Amino acid sequence: MKKMILFSLLIFLLCFGVGYFYEKRDLAQQAEEMKQEEGQLVTSVKTIGPETEMVYEYFYKQDAVVKEQKEPAQDYLQGLTLQELTDLFVGWQVVYFSPEQVVLRCEIDGKSTEHYLLGERDGFVAVFYEDRDMNIRLKEQTDIPLAALPETEVQQLKEGLKIEGEENLAKILADLVG
Repeated sequence: MKKMILFSLLIFLLCFGVGYFYEKRDLAQQAEEMKQEEGQLVTSVKTIGPETEMVYEYFYKQDAVVKEQKEPAQDYLQGLTLQELTDLFVGWQVVYFSPEQVVLRCEIDGKSTEHYLLGERDGFVAVFYEDRDMNIRLKEQTDIPLAALPETEVQQLKEGLKIEGEENLAKILADLVG
C-alpha cells in the first residue's frame, strides 16, 4: 500500500514538473513574440491630406444660426495633425477630425445676417433683409405674383413673414412656387 501511495506521488510530481516546464516555455515564447510585434508596430497619425474636405462653421450666438463653408484643404494645412491644427486655429473648436473631413467651429457674438422678411412689392412676392442699422432693405423681388397665391398666404405676406436663415427662405419660396 505504501508503494502505491509513493508511486502515485511520484507520478503526480513528474506530471506537475512536465506541465510547469511546458507552461514556462510557452510564456517565454509569448513574451518574445510580443517584443517582436512591438518593434514592428508603426503608429499611424491622422493628418490632413489633399483630399480632405475642410468645413468651417460660423455659429452666431445671438440667433443660434450656423453658417457653413466647405472647401478642399489648402496647401498650408496639408500634413497637419489634430494638435498642430488646434494650435494654428486659436479660438476655433475642432468638432471633427479625420483624413476625409475636418470640421472647425467658431462662435461669434452677435446676430447673423440671415434675417429675412418676406413681403409684397408691386404685386409680387419680395424678399427684404435688415441691415446693420436696423433698416429694412430689398434683397430681391421675385416673379411670383400675389394673385397666384391663396388669400391666407397673401395676407401673411402683406403683414410680413419673418424668416431665419437662407435655407428656410429657399424652402418657403419653393413652396410658394410649387
